[in-house]
Amino acid sequence: MDRVVLSSLLRINRHHRRTLKCALAPYQYVGVMHLIVIYVSRSPGTSQEEIAGYFALDKTSVARDARRLEELGHLERRTAPENRRQYQLFLTPAGQDMIQVIDRAMEEFQKNLSAGISPEDWGRLALLLKRLEENACQI
Repeated sequence: MDRVVLSSLLRINRHHRRTLKCALAPYQYVGVMHLIVIYVSRSPGTSQEEIAGYFALDKTSVARDARRLEELGHLERRTAPENRRQYQLFLTPAGQDMIQVIDRAMEEFQKNLSAGISPEDWGRLALLLKRLEENACQI
């Protein structure tokens, strides 16, 4: 594989992280907090372990950021009935409000990223990237 492709993907990811960091800083969001909120909004009652596995993150980082989100009042952690050492995560109304803030920041980044790219080319790129992601997940 051409190193330019991987290098470009990594640079795009760094710009994406920087953009989100700036947009979410006023809300005291750091690290992967936005990823946790997004995942919990789509899968209420999910566990920290599921989030860590899905995003290939360190379980400790997810636990720390989930605790911070709970302190901010954006997340509620409940002990799982089937495993008292595990938490189920739920968004609070304040956490639901943050989904809109996160979505706006992500949409703005995607709008800028896709400028000058036709919908057809964007669709082909999406298919290729999905294939790359599937390959990476098998490593």
